[in-house]
Amino acid sequence: MAPLSGSTASSLSRGCLMLLVGLLTMAFSCEHTSGADDVVAADGGRGEDNAACVLDEHCESFYRCIESTCQVPPAMSGQRDEATPVLSFFSPDAEVPAEGGEPLVSFYTELALTAAEQSRGLMFRPHMRDDWGMLFVYPAERTLSFWMKNTLIPLDMIFIDDAGEVVGVVEMAEPQTLSPRRVDRPARYVFEINGGLSAELGIGEGTRVRFENMEGHHTPRR
Repeated sequence: MAPLSGSTASSLSRGCLMLLVGLLTMAFSCEHTSGADDVVAADGGRGEDNAACVLDEHCESFYRCIESTCQVPPAMSGQRDEATPVLSFFSPDAEVPAEGGEPLVSFYTELALTAAEQSRGLMFRPHMRDDWGMLFVYPAERTLSFWMKNTLIPLDMIFIDDAGEVVGVVEMAEPQTLSPRRVDRPARYVFEINGGLSAELGIGEGTRVRFENMEGHHTPRR
């Protein structure tokens, strides 16, 4: 092979240097790309973001089946649209309007409707947004009992009757415990939010609730 001329060697050196810089930049970008599929599951395993699914139980850890793929739940990501269910809380003596008004607070809501969804609940989630919660919906009022197995964050459990009135609150339920949490009155709904928010926001027995975007999911009978 013939030796390279000085100018050719110089050009090749510059080309190699640029290629090396490009490769290093690509490697750095891949290593630090943010996104849901970089989320490490709370149980120590890697989640299956974007895996195909039909039901929540087809997804690992805290992931939920949304639009046929396993995705980070909206109560963690904050993703919502105009159809996202909303719970608004009003003081006990307030007239609850069909819409609008001045609630004490409103939360965007994930729904737990099936037995499998209710059994899984908020298990394995490392965090939840303060403006979100999960609503457990049952066909009729009954005594309901909850535990905190595999649940990693403290929760407030708000028990709501068929008329849309809070009948009791379990505050700051301790994570990863099997103690039953219940109130002494029947309920049809239980709404779980981050621990401590109920007292901070004035939600307690007698507080009234408005359910929005809940058509077909057992809206309260007033």
